Amino acid sequence: MLTLALTLLAVSAPGLEDSVVKVQVYSSRFDYASPWRMSPVHGASGTGFLLDGKRIVTNAHVVRDARQILVKRHHVANPFVARVEVVANDCDLAILRVEDPAFHEGLIPLKIGDGLPERKSSVTTYGYPAGGQELSSTTGIVSRVEWLTYVQTGSDAHIAVQTDAAINPGNSGGPVIQKGKVVGVAFQGAPHLQNVGYFIPAPLVRHFLKNLEDGHYDGFPDSGFKTTDLISPAYKAERGLKPDEHGVVVEEVAPDGTGDGVLKPGDVLLAVDGVDIADDGSVALAGVVRGPFSHLVDMKQVGEKVRFKVWRDGKRQDLEATARRIARYDRFRYQWSTPPRYLVYSGLVFMPLDVEYLRTWGKGWPGKVPRAMTWNHFFKESAAPERANEETVVLARILQHPITAELSVGPSVLETVDGHPVRSLAELDDLLTQARLRGKGQLNLGFADGYEETLNLEETEAAHPRILQTYGVRREKNL
Repeated sequence: MLTLALTLLAVSAPGLEDSVVKVQVYSSRFDYASPWRMSPVHGASGTGFLLDGKRIVTNAHVVRDARQILVKRHHVANPFVARVEVVANDCDLAILRVEDPAFHEGLIPLKIGDGLPERKSSVTTYGYPAGGQELSSTTGIVSRVEWLTYVQTGSDAHIAVQTDAAINPGNSGGPVIQKGKVVGVAFQGAPHLQNVGYFIPAPLVRHFLKNLEDGHYDGFPDSGFKTTDLISPAYKAERGLKPDEHGVVVEEVAPDGTGDGVLKPGDVLLAVDGVDIADDGSVALAGVVRGPFSHLVDMKQVGEKVRFKVWRDGKRQDLEATARRIARYDRFRYQWSTPPRYLVYSGLVFMPLDVEYLRTWGKGWPGKVPRAMTWNHFFKESAAPERANEETVVLARILQHPITAELSVGPSVLETVDGHPVRSLAELDDLLTQARLRGKGQLNLGFADGYEETLNLEETEAAHPRILQTYGVRREKNL
C-alpha cells in the first residue's frame, strides 16, 4: 500500500508552486424560503491555478454565491482582488481574473494534459487545505475512473478520477499534476471513506475551455434518452441479433435532447461515433479503462454532430444527431449565484417547481411534499411528453396576514387562474396583471387535487402593499 506524503513544498517543478494560489471567498446565499432575502455573509477558501491567457481555474463550488474574492500568491503577503469571469456549475469549474498586473509578474502558466491518467499511476495534488496558510502537496495513486454525480449541481454526471491522494476542504480547485502537466482539478471527496478523493480529469477541463472560445458557455449536452442493458441472450435472439453483437436498448427519448427525432424506443444502440458499446452500456475510454457510453455524448460541444449506429427493423442503420442541451433540466440542478425566481401577491408566494424550492422542505423532501409536486417534478415529462416544456408553478408559501388566515390550501401546485391554465411563472404574472387591472370582483385560483380558492380583488389589492412592507419584500417579483 502506498503511504501518502503530505508536505510543505520545498522543491517542485520550476514555477509550479507560484502558479497555485489560495482563493479566499466571501459569499452570501439566496434564501429560497424567503426568496427576496439573502443569508449573512460568510468566508471560505479554496485553491486555483494559473493558465495561459491570465486565467485562474478553480472549482465553481469554491466561488459560488461569491460577493468578494481575494487571491493570494504563494509567499506573497498581500492578496489581490479577483472577479468571476465564467462559472460552469454543470462541471464544477470556473475562471477568475485578476486585473492588477502585479499579480501576474513572474508567474508561469500551467499546461493541461491530454488524456486520462493510467490506473495505478502516481499523481500529486497541490492546494491550500483549510487550517493553514502554506501551499501543500499530497501524492497518491490513481485508483479508478468512474461515472460520478458532481455534487455542485447534484444532477450532472461525468467521468471523474478517484485517487487516494487526500483532497481536503480547501484543496478544491487545485491542480492534480503528473509529469509536469495538469491531469485534473481536485473537486470532491467521499465523506464516509478514508483516503478517497476525486478530480475532474483533463478531457473535461479541455472541453470546458474549448466551450469558452466563442466567449459564451453553453454547457455540456444532454443525451436525453434512457437505455437498458442487453445482457439476456434470449432478448438478443428476439431482436434478431447474434450472440457476438452488443449494445443497449433505447427505452425512452426525451423531447429536445440529442436523441430526439433520431432515436426511437426499441432501437438497439450499437455504437457512438464508431466506438462499440458493450451489453452493459460501457465503452473503452483509455487502454483498459471503461466507462459509460454517455461519456461519448458528454464530450461533444453543443451543436456538434453525434453519429449513432443502431439495430432497427432487423438491420443496421447509421444515424446522425446534433448534440443538444435540455434547458428545462435546470430544475433538477442546484442553483448558485442566481437570484431565485418568484412572485408575491397579497401574501401568496409563487415559485417555479425546482429542486431548490423542494429542498426548503428539508432532508427527505420527496416523502414530505404533496404528491402533485412529486409527480410534476419527476414524472410529468414521461407521462405527458407534450407538456415537457411547461413550467410547473407552485404556491410555495403563505405569508401570515388577516387576508390569508381563511385560506384552506397549503403549499400546492397552481394549475389555473380564473380558469386559464398556468404554464409558467411569466404566464401567472400576466394572468394576475389582467385580474388586478379589473380591480374588483373575484380572483379564482385552481390547485392540484381539486383545491380552489376565491379571493376578493378589492381586499387583496388593499392588503398587498401592506404585506410587502411587513415582510420586507422590496421587490414583489423576479421572473
